[in-house]
Amino acid sequence: MNNPFADLVGFTLRLGRRGSGKCSAALDLRPGLLNPNGVLHGGALFSMADTVMGAALHTTLAPGEYCATVEIKIHFLQPVSKGKVRCSTRVVQRGRRIAVLESHLSVGRRQVAQALGTFAIFSPRAESTEGRKSAKPRRLSK
Repeated sequence: MNNPFADLVGFTLRLGRRGSGKCSAALDLRPGLLNPNGVLHGGALFSMADTVMGAALHTTLAPGEYCATVEIKIHFLQPVSKGKVRCSTRVVQRGRRIAVLESHLSVGRRQVAQALGTFAIFSPRAESTEGRKSAKPRRLSK
């Protein structure tokens, strides 16, 4: 799966098999990801969880469907100052339009964060131009 944002931050995605609702990723700590306190910036962990959730859900999408983050709640459990962060994600519940996912982020055997996310699932609309009149501009207010 091509993911320029994952490449920018520096984590590698490992998709589960088609339909599995699973994905994992790994991130090697580097100085550019640290906050002024010398620990991994929470935004890097959040971005990792968000991206891996989208990729896990992607394994369940039909051709033409796509998804978008609605909400994510993350608990930062322990600071990270060295090592490799791993994120393991699974789909908890998938409906027709909404999915719930959970991510566990760890360094070695130490869990450093946990996230729960809600994603919307979209299907492209068929655009039919047959029989449609051209739209007239609407005046919203005077």
